[in-house]
Amino acid sequence: MYKTAETVSPGHPDKIADLISDYVLTEALSNNSKSRVAVETFLTGTTYGGLVVVGGEISDIAKIDDKGIEKIVKDALAKTIKTSFEDFQLDSLKIQNELTPQSEEIRSAVEDDEDLGAGDQGIMVGYATNETESFMPPTFDISRNIQMALWEIQNNDEKLDLDSKVQVTTGGEETKVVISTQHKKDIDIDELRINLEDMITKYLDGKFQFDLNPSGSFVKGGPAGDTGLTGRKIVVDAYGPTVPVGGGAFSGKDPSKVDRSAAYAARHLAKNIVAHNLADKCQIRVAYAIGKAEPYELSVDTFGSQKEKDSVLNDFVSRFGMKPGVIIERLDLLNVNYREDTLFSHFGHENRNWEKIEDI
Repeated sequence: MYKTAETVSPGHPDKIADLISDYVLTEALSNNSKSRVAVETFLTGTTYGGLVVVGGEISDIAKIDDKGIEKIVKDALAKTIKTSFEDFQLDSLKIQNELTPQSEEIRSAVEDDEDLGAGDQGIMVGYATNETESFMPPTFDISRNIQMALWEIQNNDEKLDLDSKVQVTTGGEETKVVISTQHKKDIDIDELRINLEDMITKYLDGKFQFDLNPSGSFVKGGPAGDTGLTGRKIVVDAYGPTVPVGGGAFSGKDPSKVDRSAAYAARHLAKNIVAHNLADKCQIRVAYAIGKAEPYELSVDTFGSQKEKDSVLNDFVSRFGMKPGVIIERLDLLNVNYREDTLFSHFGHENRNWEKIEDI
């Protein structure tokens, strides 16, 4: 059976938008851990040199003004863009701060610290499998590993810029790998192809078909080549297309929003079920209503791979409290560096709190 998965670099315009939103979140929580944040970013090239709009709702106690937004945007862009183009120039951007105070209705629904209500309704999904060391789906794991290696090459090769995509298809006689990577006009494509083929062999066994920049050249990239918008890469941010997408986007949302915190908790639970050999693979579904702390659904699917009695599995699941306030405390989500800890999928990285295998 063929399986295809795609990943994108932090220099992809949508991921730049995600990163700016998470820069805002990290700054807000640093200024006041009780900040409520729901931020979206839009960026695009223009005839006058580029536009970045940061909008949404944020608590006054976050204390982020226009100058703060300008610094955040420029810091994030410095990490994700090497080359300015005529229609997107780093030194002449128009940066708009359209952040407004959080809705009083939402604030009052989730402000009880002792039994924090969910910041929104929604359904979140967590997944884990013992097929890979990262407990991530195999094809997606290969694509992501290649993407992370490519990102290192992009940052260290002066002939490359930072926008890129990797697509991997498994299941046939040979694996098919597609890489589209932004580059300078004078690059030696044949030399790049050889270097990337060598890199790919570190993550694949056997024969593979490799397509590099199928469109031909890829000089103009990032927000100069396409618009970027927070939340458009939710499949890439999670587990790839073989696992259902649950709630909304993660980036730009503080942990009271269960779209983020409960998705992390669902992964934490699924990974621990698999890591403790209760099942070979596991999918968790958890659902909430706004302002309510107790989940409306908490279900476990082991796809017929369960290795213990239901009573053992149920007892194990009961040890992972899924109220938003409990999740935030257990996973220490107010002290996460969201600028760094959410790149290349939010899952499958050993040093994240929600990836910890608990001693149970």
